[in-house]
Amino acid sequence: MSVERKNPLNILAVGDSLTAGYHNYGRSYHPYSIHLTNLFDSISKPVHITEKGVSGERVVPSMVKRLRHLLEQGTYYDWIIVLGGTNDFADQRPAERIFKEGLEPMYKMCLNHYQGKAKLAAMTVIENTIFSPTHDADENRQKLNQMIRDYVAQSNDPDRVFLIDLDRGIPYHSVNDTAERRRIWDDTLHLTPAGYDRIATLVFDEIKDKI
Repeated sequence: MSVERKNPLNILAVGDSLTAGYHNYGRSYHPYSIHLTNLFDSISKPVHITEKGVSGERVVPSMVKRLRHLLEQGTYYDWIIVLGGTNDFADQRPAERIFKEGLEPMYKMCLNHYQGKAKLAAMTVIENTIFSPTHDADENRQKLNQMIRDYVAQSNDPDRVFLIDLDRGIPYHSVNDTAERRRIWDDTLHLTPAGYDRIATLVFDEIKDKI
């Protein structure tokens, strides 16, 4: 006989302004953790989500150090969701550096957490509304996203490493419906509350059967 889990699933969501839910020029915040909690509630799965998004943060070196500090605080997380890289692009850092010095070490920290029991959800980076995927200026972002996808696909522990492909799940340039664009996108980079809710849905659909 199956026993219903009584303790909540403990999730850490770490990232930049897109994790924090920045919109309305920073006057308001609507993190995806809000709707993600509601989605788990809808299937009677208790969760506790610790949202740790810092607007403007670079993966290298800030987010790496901050994640290490968070994981050393003594709280054990069942899942860790990682999103970063957008702000590093503003400093023209190459994808290889962002991944090798930032995201990959962060992924390893996550997989070593909780005596090697924590699961990792690695997010790709969404496009911006300025440069289309065919523009040379978007090449670095696409390279980083492919590194993230390859890391997940080539993982030696596929039961603990999962991809949340925001890049493909929340497109801008391939959407011809201007009303839909306005509903999801708040400015050239950030999303509306509806857009952040879509992030939550993408996370939920990927991990709900794997908890």
